[in-house]
Amino acid sequence: MSSSKSQYDLFGLDLAAVGRYFRDGWADAAAWPLFRWFNPQPPVRVMDETGRTSVRLGVSATPVNFKGKVERTAVELPEDLVLRRRLILPRLAARDLEAAVALDARSASPFPESDLVWGFALRPAGEGDVLHVASVLSSRALIERHLANLQVEGLPSLCEVWAGGEQPVVVRGFGEAKGKGEGEGRRLRWVNRGLLVLAVALAVAIALTPLLQLRERMFDAVVRSQKLAKASSPQVNLRADLMKFNASLEKVGSAVAAYGNPLLTLDELSRLLPDDVLVNSLEFKGNTVRIAGQAANAARLLDLLSAQPGYSEVKAPTATTRVQGSAKEYFTIEFKVDRAEKAQ
Repeated sequence: MSSSKSQYDLFGLDLAAVGRYFRDGWADAAAWPLFRWFNPQPPVRVMDETGRTSVRLGVSATPVNFKGKVERTAVELPEDLVLRRRLILPRLAARDLEAAVALDARSASPFPESDLVWGFALRPAGEGDVLHVASVLSSRALIERHLANLQVEGLPSLCEVWAGGEQPVVVRGFGEAKGKGEGEGRRLRWVNRGLLVLAVALAVAIALTPLLQLRERMFDAVVRSQKLAKASSPQVNLRADLMKFNASLEKVGSAVAAYGNPLLTLDELSRLLPDDVLVNSLEFKGNTVRIAGQAANAARLLDLLSAQPGYSEVKAPTATTRVQGSAKEYFTIEFKVDRAEKAQ
């Protein structure tokens, strides 16, 4: 069973018509006041129904003073050869709008379909979701008879046919698509659009130039910073090693400060202790000193060491005992040496 869905449909969007949507969008944008001057109108030599000729820019009712070469020629039809209609349609793409006007023309025409010619133009209207269309109908045979009756020197055999008025309408099926001026105007419009795109690209480039310069400076600064870090890596490593060495020195200094100087302490004790004191052992544990020996008066020895500046927590960890057969006593005394206090 064949499917009626097109292979180019994607979620209801006809991908094959994307190009047409793009073209119609540009056509709508070309009518905006901002872009209207990018669509120059070629000059047209128009002969009105009274026989007078004038030059106009594009399909317009306003004559202009133009001195250049004019390649397009148009003839305005008398009103008795034209039927006019006013249509209000929803906003449609160009191709759909043309199909809708053609259908209305065939429906309302009093002429045979083979003899029918028509044209339309959009009327100026306020903003909204509808289009105001001015449509004209006529007979090809009547128009050809009218053109044949015109006795104008220099009138080309193929010329455009207009329905005149405040807003002229081009009647299709004659020389409107064969004039050189139309192709030239189309080329000029494309050149103007290309210049517009180029101007926008240049404006964007000018706006982005400071940002690109800042970006280049940032990358250059990053590269320079990496090079500097690489060049200074030995010095950084030496500094790190020096900081580790200083930290080790501080630890050693703290450890040394925690221990008393055995030589100084031994010299002090040799001068402080009375001559009747016999020292059997001398131990150092950090800043704690323990002495053991014999003395005639161990209690007096405790008082002597306690009164010495820089010695603190003087105590006897064991009881004093009498030496058998002697007047001396066995003693053991501990105390702490405060090097900072002794330095003061």
